[in-house]
Amino acid sequence: MNEIVKRMNFVKALNAKVDLTINLGEFGEFSEKDAKLFKAIKMFGSIYMAARNVGEDYRLAWKRIDALEKAFKCRLVERALGGVGGGGAKLTIEAEVLLQKYLLAEKRLKSIGNSKLLEASLKIYGSHCPALETLVEQAEERYKNFFVEYISVGSMEGLKLVLENYADISGIHLYDEKTGNYNIFLFEDSFIGEKIAIIRGYKREQGIITRRGNPKNIRSIEDLLRKDVMFVNRNRGSGTRLLLDNMLKEIASKRGEGFEEVVKNLRGYGNEVRSHMEVGVAVKEGKADCGIAIKSVARTLDLEFIPLKEEVFDFLLLKENVGKENIQKFIETLASKEFKDKILEKDIGINFFNETGKIITKS
Repeated sequence: MNEIVKRMNFVKALNAKVDLTINLGEFGEFSEKDAKLFKAIKMFGSIYMAARNVGEDYRLAWKRIDALEKAFKCRLVERALGGVGGGGAKLTIEAEVLLQKYLLAEKRLKSIGNSKLLEASLKIYGSHCPALETLVEQAEERYKNFFVEYISVGSMEGLKLVLENYADISGIHLYDEKTGNYNIFLFEDSFIGEKIAIIRGYKREQGIITRRGNPKNIRSIEDLLRKDVMFVNRNRGSGTRLLLDNMLKEIASKRGEGFEEVVKNLRGYGNEVRSHMEVGVAVKEGKADCGIAIKSVARTLDLEFIPLKEEVFDFLLLKENVGKENIQKFIETLASKEFKDKILEKDIGINFFNETGKIITKS
């Protein structure tokens, strides 16, 4: 079993425990503990008996009722002092409404089921991309009760999770050094080629990022091998890491050296982070002189950007799932004018194909 799949097995045992409260803006909160006390007051007609029934100190019950009345600015319990068992009590109409609203919300939560609270409408595990984050937001706004789970694990790990049905879609930008193509070379794989489909995504710029002014005068991948340069790398399995490794292999071939020999000269090659933004932050904070990331990171953090390659960022899924409603909603959002306009307006180095949103399968 793949390591990433093995690590995901714990998800099967997850459940949700919701602590429900009803609130009146910033003024007051009505919790499960309050609901139990009010139900008991309604049943017994006595604060003393109600407190005993819920296992609470009588005086503390009184104090809590007073605090709730001050918070909600109305009388919630009408009580008569003295008498047998501490006097009689009954809920006001305001308290009855408050209690019933709480019980209604509780019933609705139970009807959903705790396990279903953790169920996403669409699970996207794969490469990190700010444009994809925007796409997720727009899809959730576009469709009622459509909830997306998006986790950055890298292109290769996302591919594995799609194949094992842990994820519905994986964002990928995998480069094939033999063909010079992105992603579609996967169709030639004898194991997965017939199983997968690809949703055409968009093009984005990858480059070297440095601090403003490029103080180390870094212009190319070869410059990363200088002794005065500290690098920050992406995690293994990410498309950016594969791109870097392919470029380093080309350098090794030109020099007549082995890949490992070249890598030894790259200070910080083992310093791995999981997203483009983490690369940018490491450079911004001076923990590294440079790293490889997409243009949007440089723009967001006011860093220098030296273009390396325009790559293709696509979305991979199992072919059998292409017609599913959640996939169609994703595709419709991806191909929408609203999404494209939003991304182009940001000017973050992302451009669209005429075929963006098209399904590609093995011919």
